[in-house]
Amino acid sequence: MQAASQPIPRYVKLSYNELFKIQPVRNPYTLNPVSFSGLASYLECPSCALDHRYKRRTREPQHFTKVRQSSLFSGHEPDARLLGTLLHSLINLLHDPNGPLSRQQQEVLLANSEQLGAFLRDGGALTALRDAGKVRLAMFFDELSCRKKWFVSHLFVPLLRYQRELMVTGNRVLAHSERFQFKLLSTDHTFAQHADWGGYVGIIGEFDQVRLRFTENAKQGVPAIMEFKKGLGRRKPRAATLFPEPLFHEEAAAQDDVGLPTDAHAMQLMVYWLAFQTRWDILDHVNALKGRVQDISMPIQQCLDLIIYNLEDGYQHQLLCTDLQESLTALVHCIFHLNWAMKSGYACRSSAHDCRKTQLIEAPIVQIPVGYQSISSEECYLFAREAFERFKRTIIWKTIPAVV
Repeated sequence: MQAASQPIPRYVKLSYNELFKIQPVRNPYTLNPVSFSGLASYLECPSCALDHRYKRRTREPQHFTKVRQSSLFSGHEPDARLLGTLLHSLINLLHDPNGPLSRQQQEVLLANSEQLGAFLRDGGALTALRDAGKVRLAMFFDELSCRKKWFVSHLFVPLLRYQRELMVTGNRVLAHSERFQFKLLSTDHTFAQHADWGGYVGIIGEFDQVRLRFTENAKQGVPAIMEFKKGLGRRKPRAATLFPEPLFHEEAAAQDDVGLPTDAHAMQLMVYWLAFQTRWDILDHVNALKGRVQDISMPIQQCLDLIIYNLEDGYQHQLLCTDLQESLTALVHCIFHLNWAMKSGYACRSSAHDCRKTQLIEAPIVQIPVGYQSISSEECYLFAREAFERFKRTIIWKTIPAVV
């Protein structure tokens, strides 16, 4: 299959072995949609996730200032989350056709390491960030540029490594920071022994980057979803934040400094697998049937790579599944149960989550209709945890060394 050059009709439903269906939507907000980050946070700790859901985001500054922002630095290291956002934004500037850089400037910067270095050192990147309206990131960039050691290690080296990787591999960037929205629907076979369970879930999110990836086994190129991460393999001091690292507490003891992604990252990439399905080119099939079709059977096994790109060291980690159908089935079960529990308002604190929060009252347990019967919100959440455990048993990581 090939990626589509134009979106598929919204009345079409893509069916996967009659286990679940996917349908593109125009306005997902009528579906009360969820995002991966919302699902993952709720899976970690329902109480903290619902509290965090209603907190307001920090507003973007209206004016650029050179006053040093000590709040952007924690201890002796720059803010890791803000640093990852800055790197990702600078990468987007190199590919954005509607950004402050012209097509010719982008081509030069991606083809010439000296030009890219000068762009970062001599104020070109700072100006581009300000022209793009990213004032807070521009202030952070200006602060980093005054600390040469951090500037080189946290910005200069990762971006030059990223540029070299594209030059050596010949991979072509097809899209960047592209929003997606779709409806995930159940069938009579989604939940074994419970044909009446189901419904739909609206899901929204954003691809960091979509590439055409060339390898020895794929001379014509394979679509690849790239998710950028900063800090894999680097121990961070535990900060008093709402969601500690790693995302799931039980993995903390198993994580070491090798920089492998977590099971939460695997879940994120598999949600992206679902989202990418509306990008396949099936218009010829629809046109051949003259539009008299609503369900189109799609293959489970596909030529689509799912990769975590570690900006810390340039390593890439490709997600592989030992049983893709079982992995997708477990993921779909997990999404449905999390959505039901979250919409019911279930907000009990997870015993495995070190959130340092005192729960003053017992959260109410409500009954959730899932078909001809109902189940308790607590049982629904436990079903989601069980499905996630099944999902974890089907995944492995393949590490791709950095280009030298």
